[in-house]
Amino acid sequence: MSGFRFRLDRVLSLRQTQLATEETELARLLWELNRLEAALQDLHSRESAEAEALQVSRLLRGTDLAGIAGARKWVVDERKRLENSLADCRRRTELKKASLIEAQRKVRLLQRLKERRLAAWTHEQNRAIEELAAESAVGSWRRDTAGKPVTCADQ
Repeated sequence: MSGFRFRLDRVLSLRQTQLATEETELARLLWELNRLEAALQDLHSRESAEAEALQVSRLLRGTDLAGIAGARKWVVDERKRLENSLADCRRRTELKKASLIEAQRKVRLLQRLKERRLAAWTHEQNRAIEELAAESAVGSWRRDTAGKPVTCADQ
C-alpha cells in the first residue's frame, strides 16, 4: 500500500506562501499607518507648543511675524500632506485586508479538501485491510478444514 499523496500540495504551498506575503504586506501597511498617525500627532503637539509660546511672548518684531506666518503655512501644508498620505494608507490597508481574507479563504479551502481526501483515502485503506484480513481468515479456515472429513455434527 502506498502512502497518502495530495495532488494539490504544490498549489496549497503556493497559496500558503501568498498568504504569508499578504500578512507581511499588511503588517508593513499597519506600521506605515501608525507612523503617519504619530507624525500627525507630533505635528499637532508642535503646533500647540508654538501657539502657547506665541501667547507668552510679549515682544514681537516684523521679522518674527514673518517667520511665524511661514511656519504656520508649513504646518498647514504638512498637515494636508500627512492627512492625504494617511487617507491613502488607510485605503490601501483596507484593500490589503480584503486580499488577506481572500488568501485565507483559498488556503482553508485547499486544507479542507486535503482533509476530506485524506479521510477518504484512510477509509479506503481500512476497507482494503479488512478485505485482506477476511480473505486471510477464510484461507486459514479452509487450510485447517481441508483434510478433515465432514461429519453430521459439523453440518
